[in-house]
Amino acid sequence: MKWSEWQALAENEANWLDNFEAGLVTAEHLHDHVLRLRFADQPDHVAYELDFAPLLVDDNPGGVFESLRDVNRFRNVEAEYALIWPDPVTGDPIHAVDLAPECVRFFCERYGRIVEDAAVALAA
Repeated sequence: MKWSEWQALAENEANWLDNFEAGLVTAEHLHDHVLRLRFADQPDHVAYELDFAPLLVDDNPGGVFESLRDVNRFRNVEAEYALIWPDPVTGDPIHAVDLAPECVRFFCERYGRIVEDAAVALAA
């Protein structure tokens, strides 16, 4: 699981012409660097579980993502179309770390595990 895989796809503009991404609606921290994620266009009770450790710890992209290596920082994730980690001191979204939903879906489809989101299934 490497950032270079995503970068190669993201740099090709042809991949994004006439492409609509529904975005993320939920992000739940499960443990360590594992999140349960649900996209707006998925069936009501389907979600992905994805371990971000290979991307953030093993591959270590550095920069703004360096702070997400700390599980205490990583667990404070929100889903508002994209994955967002607000500034831990101010909560300021301008200084947040975020991942585009296209990037998150790319890694979910290749490395995530599809699970039934029991909380959503029970609410339905």
